[in-house]
Amino acid sequence: MLTLSHVSQIVGLLLVLFFALWFVHSRIRNASLADVGFCLGFALIVVMCGIESEGTPWRRVLVAGMGSAYAGRLGWHLWKNRIWEKTEDPRYKTFRAALGKWESVGIFGYFVLQVPACLFFGFFLCWIMSHSQSAVRGWDLLGVGIFVLAFWGEALADSQLERFRSAPANQGKVLQKGLWRFSRHPNYFFEILQWCAYIPLAVGLPGAWMAIAWPLLMMASLLWVTGVPLAEAQAIHSRGEAYRLYQRTTNKLFPWLPRRNSP
Repeated sequence: MLTLSHVSQIVGLLLVLFFALWFVHSRIRNASLADVGFCLGFALIVVMCGIESEGTPWRRVLVAGMGSAYAGRLGWHLWKNRIWEKTEDPRYKTFRAALGKWESVGIFGYFVLQVPACLFFGFFLCWIMSHSQSAVRGWDLLGVGIFVLAFWGEALADSQLERFRSAPANQGKVLQKGLWRFSRHPNYFFEILQWCAYIPLAVGLPGAWMAIAWPLLMMASLLWVTGVPLAEAQAIHSRGEAYRLYQRTTNKLFPWLPRRNSP
């Protein structure tokens, strides 16, 4: 099982990781490094828990594999499309402008805050791994099914967006095809759904009802703090009335049929 010594080592490694990423960021001015760092830090915790947890081996392998697959795909996507030979994501440019004279402090704080975020979400999976139930239950199959659907959905949404952005003819236009026809942020919807996958896996644990807190917190963060507000502010700035029309006809998060435009 994870001991206080293990936790201290994890915290130390995370602090070193994010200080190093912040230092590199200060040279290349790309705050997306913090998001890649979250993926690395989260994967570190999940793998360590998979090794040290007291849960049944198959469950530890399953949950650690789910967490690692999520972190690996997202981390690679961010590195390839937001960092490697790329300029900083416009959302972070908007964030910097909003911080004004507090830019340096705010960006440094954003990197440091990834440490408790990694711990909060990483140890959630550690808790799921500690389940003593050895048999494969219907709840477990449901959780895996939700995860597979959400993993595929987020990967598809990200792929559709990057293909659209890479076409010069689409500059200044709004993506309204594929999953983006039914939701303005399908990638965020499936991101939240991935965290919902662990709720059935938690059934049977003491205090299992608390598992709902993690997807709710992720939803709150994406909807009102780090995701939608920055993305939509940048989209309105760069696409203007075309994006406002998209807002009027398409759900913000939950996929649904587009509405007719009403002035």
